[in-house]
Amino acid sequence: MLTAPRAPRGGARPPRVSPRQAARRRRRGLVTTLAVLFALTAAAVTALYVTLPSGPSSMPGRPEPASTPAVAPPAPAVTSPNTPSRSRGRSEWLFFFKPGDWLTRMADEGLLGVVVRVEKTHTFADGSTGPAYVVQSIDGEERVLDADELERTARLR
Repeated sequence: MLTAPRAPRGGARPPRVSPRQAARRRRRGLVTTLAVLFALTAAAVTALYVTLPSGPSSMPGRPEPASTPAVAPPAPAVTSPNTPSRSRGRSEWLFFFKPGDWLTRMADEGLLGVVVRVEKTHTFADGSTGPAYVVQSIDGEERVLDADELERTARLR
């Protein structure tokens, strides 16, 4: 006796697809995924480009003069008498600033100048030795400043 085939118990079977159709679906899914990723990347780059300020490039070099009416003459970095320099007498000091960095005073944002060079051992006026920065002011005057004192009182512009 011949009987008709029964339907599976869990519901209808999905239709069988040929391997060629399966490959097309996978390829189409991959292309769609790549297109979405490209669109998201383009949107992110466009958003960054639009939000960045337009103007002169931020190439390192001499900065624009400060918008303050007059730049006060740079005052030497001074520490209080009870705060000795931690850099004096040390030859293994790690310098925070590097040549070419423009510095301002933390206290009043006054422009100190640009770091010309660093010296691992410099003999100061009081006879002590230690690491130092040579800083050139806007006027062209070069001053030698104790590394620890300068790093505690100045910051990058």
